[in-house]
Amino acid sequence: MRPLKFIHCADLHLGTPFKGVSELNPDIGDLLYQSTYASFDKIVALSIEENVDCVLIAGDIYDSEDKSLKAQLQFRNSLSQLSESGISTFIAYGNHDPLDGWSATLKWPEGVFVCPGDEVAAFPLMKNDEIIAMIYGISFAKRDIKENLSLKFTKSDVVLPKIGLLHANVGTNTGHEAYSPCSIEDLAGINMDYWALGHVHKYDILRAENPAIVYSGCSQSRNPREIGPKGCCLVTLESGEEPQIKFISTDLVRYVSEYLDISTCVSWDDLIEAINKKCDEITDNSDGRNIILRLSLKGKTTLHSQLWHTDSLSEMLGNIREQLVIKEPWIWLDKLSLDTANVYDLDSIRKENYFISDVVSIFDELANPQSKDWQELHKKFQPLFEKWQGHSYLEEVSIETLSSLAGSAREQILDQLLKET
Repeated sequence: MRPLKFIHCADLHLGTPFKGVSELNPDIGDLLYQSTYASFDKIVALSIEENVDCVLIAGDIYDSEDKSLKAQLQFRNSLSQLSESGISTFIAYGNHDPLDGWSATLKWPEGVFVCPGDEVAAFPLMKNDEIIAMIYGISFAKRDIKENLSLKFTKSDVVLPKIGLLHANVGTNTGHEAYSPCSIEDLAGINMDYWALGHVHKYDILRAENPAIVYSGCSQSRNPREIGPKGCCLVTLESGEEPQIKFISTDLVRYVSEYLDISTCVSWDDLIEAINKKCDEITDNSDGRNIILRLSLKGKTTLHSQLWHTDSLSEMLGNIREQLVIKEPWIWLDKLSLDTANVYDLDSIRKENYFISDVVSIFDELANPQSKDWQELHKKFQPLFEKWQGHSYLEEVSIETLSSLAGSAREQILDQLLKET
């Protein structure tokens, strides 16, 4: 039996509007809008280049159940390229593009197979008039599918490679809605060789073999929560061998979230230089992708008070954006957040005999787990946590956490007491 090679992708979300950035920079907004289409174009090109046997798409092809005509036409054009290259495509729709959503009356190219929503379909994958694999799949009939669709799959006695195509939330992934919830055990109990999953936007191999259970992730990030490379899986199944699963990035724009320690910065020039250097490092590690960046500034710095002056921070952000957006590849500094603290000589403050030194002394006691004040504080906090109805969802507050909170409170009070006027 010859090896079976295919592309597994999902969550294309064609037509995502990217409203936030588009309002601030229409040029970047337009590029982002086109990025979901461009990423799927890359998947099509990769499929043809690798001469795969088929392409599997595990749901959420479109961004909304009222699928735009533009998205549908461009998707069909891309599938036509696969069809002309003799590559079959198998589609299972998800919660963003259920079967009961609006669709234009379009004729699919030859070799495109769409899973129904009422039962699991069994499609033979044909090559040279020979069945080389079986594809099993089911679509979302409507958006809010909360039943376990994996239970509709049954074991098969077919000796050919068997692939399950499903849009579902496997396990307890709290980052996504629990549509078609199921477990790894549910999927492992059905004798597939590979489960091509969609819904979770992060590439993840839940199980490596017998069967392989895989999320390809989305092909292009759509918001700052979806950080890192996005793409598809190039998979090879060979009898008696562990599946070969290769993740290949197809994103055009990459979201990145980073922090920068600015404790050594003593001037605005130092800070701007540090931010630009950090951005250069990010670009060097971006595989040539354009970047949407959220950067958090951390550390104790003499610039703290100036940074927290809203106008100063926003003016610096605007200036840096202008520098970064003209580079190639470009970076859009989407957000610049602060997690800084002022620089205080606590030893000198403690030696002074006035109100502020008394405040520091009080917090010294609160930050010391061996002190009487700390013990009293812990006793006061404990009943509050125990009586709250959400207590069971929280971990015990550690000594380190309470000490850190006391230190943060001290810094904030000192900022107010000693702030520049």
